[in-house]
Amino acid sequence: MSAAEQRERAAAQREAEAFARLRAAVRQTALARLGANGDDLADAERLLDLPDDADEQAVDAAAAVLKERRPELFGLAAPSTPPPAPGGSPAGGPPPRGQAPVTPGSAGLDMARHRGFLPAG
Repeated sequence: MSAAEQRERAAAQREAEAFARLRAAVRQTALARLGANGDDLADAERLLDLPDDADEQAVDAAAAVLKERRPELFGLAAPSTPPPAPGGSPAGGPPPRGQAPVTPGSAGLDMARHRGFLPAG
């Protein structure tokens, strides 16, 4: 194989890789405009069923159809709430116990009593 053939094959390979990156960028942009991001963007891109030579309008239309079919990939699904805890208590556990209200300056008085500057009481 001659050097010219090798350069030609390398150029064809670079061109194919550039086309693949461009195709991925067009698809990701269309999906991101509709609200997909992060791992959901990658998942939505995998779910797009388009030929390699699809134009931008076809990509936009396919992304809109995917958004209707799978809204959770675009941040539209209602957030899931955890089931209520047994016994009727809130999911975070029982409510905190009531404590005496703290009055301004009480921490300093407690510290002075602890150090013996004031009588206990």
